[in-house]
Amino acid sequence: MESAVPTTTAMPIARITTQGLAAIALLVAALWTCILAENSINRSAALLRVSSLHELQLLRGGLRKVHTPSAPPMIVEHQRRA
Repeated sequence: MESAVPTTTAMPIARITTQGLAAIALLVAALWTCILAENSINRSAALLRVSSLHELQLLRGGLRKVHTPSAPPMIVEHQRRA
């Protein structure tokens, strides 16, 4: 009698085709594009927020520009002709 033990052959756990690999690469590139675009949008929104708050404080009178006194005008004496 022959033994009933099945012989095992090496089978790959996951098999990725070229088309599947290309799809994964495309989706990863799209994901990175979204992440970079989101960072750019967040950065510009933060700058806009700071600018808006600064303008709001100026309109409310919270920040006033301090004028420094200018240098006294130079007095030039003219020589009288004799």
